[in-house]
Amino acid sequence: MRVKIESTGGFSGTEMMVAKYDTDELPKEQADRVREAVERLSEDDGATSPGEIGADLPSYRITIGDPDDDPKVFEICGERSEERDALLATLLQGPAEPKERPEEAARRESPPSPSGL
Repeated sequence: MRVKIESTGGFSGTEMMVAKYDTDELPKEQADRVREAVERLSEDDGATSPGEIGADLPSYRITIGDPDDDPKVFEICGERSEERDALLATLLQGPAEPKERPEEAARRESPPSPSGL
């Protein structure tokens, strides 16, 4: 299955491809993670309904398909949810298991700032 994710909307109204890959070229575990994320996002009620309306709201257009089939296209837009964000992160960060960034670990271990931020 080929997967292409494009960022659309936002203040500039531009469209930009943010990820593209083919599950046939991935190790099975990674391909399964991508397939599951795509399947769950495509079944999400917010995947096809616009939710909030506004040209400045970012959204993602996800195109999936196989070489022999017509592509299926759906958009993720509107209100955010923790589950939807996690599924999108799987697709946007790539199919590999996400790894913690060094700056995130340092931020967690550092003492809180005097301003509380």
